[in-house]
Amino acid sequence: MLLALNGHGLNASSFSSRWQTGGLSYKGVDYSVGPTPESLTINLVNEQNYTTTPLWNVIGIINGTIPDEVVVIGNHRDAWIAGGAADPNSGSAALMEVVRSFATAVKAGWKPLRTIVFASWDGEEYGLLGSTEWVEEYLPWLSEATVAYINVDIGAIGPHFEVSAAPLLNKAIYDIASQVQSPNQTIRGQTVADLWDGHISTIGSGSDFTAFQDFAGISCINVEFGAGKDAPVYHYHSNYDSLHWMETFGDVGFHYHVTIAKIISLLAAKLVEEPIIQSNATDYATALEHYLKSVKKLAADSALRDVFVEQDIFKSLHEAITSFASVAAKFDDEAKELAVLVDTLNTPHSQTALRRLLDPVRTTNTKYKLLERQFLYEQGLDGRSWFKHVVFAPGLWTGYAGATFPGLVEALEDGNMTSVTRWADIIEQRVDGAIGLLE
Repeated sequence: MLLALNGHGLNASSFSSRWQTGGLSYKGVDYSVGPTPESLTINLVNEQNYTTTPLWNVIGIINGTIPDEVVVIGNHRDAWIAGGAADPNSGSAALMEVVRSFATAVKAGWKPLRTIVFASWDGEEYGLLGSTEWVEEYLPWLSEATVAYINVDIGAIGPHFEVSAAPLLNKAIYDIASQVQSPNQTIRGQTVADLWDGHISTIGSGSDFTAFQDFAGISCINVEFGAGKDAPVYHYHSNYDSLHWMETFGDVGFHYHVTIAKIISLLAAKLVEEPIIQSNATDYATALEHYLKSVKKLAADSALRDVFVEQDIFKSLHEAITSFASVAAKFDDEAKELAVLVDTLNTPHSQTALRRLLDPVRTTNTKYKLLERQFLYEQGLDGRSWFKHVVFAPGLWTGYAGATFPGLVEALEDGNMTSVTRWADIIEQRVDGAIGLLE
């Protein structure tokens, strides 16, 4: 079939180098896009087994001293193809080890400061069904209580640490990555952070964090050890995602499985046990400034560029983000000072003074907890109203990849000036709400 398309329409040479891998060029295929010649008829039969069956989420809870501050940790356990050694079983194995570790601590008498929820999701491959249904069902409680959601999907298929996260959680993962030893000890004592480029991707979709971030407005982070150009090829969503492949190529000795479990455990412990929630509002403001620069560049390259220059459409939004950056920095500094004071007074002889800090600590943590929720827009994005977040969403045409200021960007791409102005106002209102929360 591919050979029959040769000479019909554009071929791979018309596109970027990423399309020119030439996998079947040795058989004479030049990868033309068509249209199909009239002389060729293709008969395609797609056999499906349409079975209605229950889905089962498995939820475990360790109740904390503070019941309305909750950290959720999740992984899906269903595989698209039989096997699924990496997707999702590498993540599932890590999650089970995290659960076992926390259970051992509980048996020894430990009780967390904040409540921990462990979730094994079903039906992820069929559309994030298990996690989405759960978030929608428990939305009132999650909106009130949840501090963060930690997701692991593929735990390990190679040596490269990869993170996507809401900006509030950037600092926490940087701290943890610098504490965990890397399986690669080319230089003795080097940590995961030493071998990581530090890049944190925009949170997108394609895994169980989607409902938490884009629908409920809960700060999310997804961690994994991924492959790269120097790693064995990973056959995503295929029968080759097997235990044999994992043992022989993907993670020989399962050292990266162990490491991702350590990262999740320590990250969860940091978010659960620190008196002041380990979030950073300044990182959020910095990210918003970066996202707005990207939108301005897109506008400058659009057919509406003269209108943007003349009317300075984004001036008010830019000023709001600048104000947010100032307020966020002040709030983070005050939170840091409060954390130092709590640590200083956390002795048997200072309990009276420590109790006086309970209200300020509680107030600070509530503001960190609710900050992400300020960026929700109840009516949702145009044409896909389920997505409520004005800062993050999966790309309209890119699926897994994240889009920033999606409503604004999509209005720009449509050349709809009315919608551009409307979305700039909507985002500005949310930024003002974030400022009001932190002040």
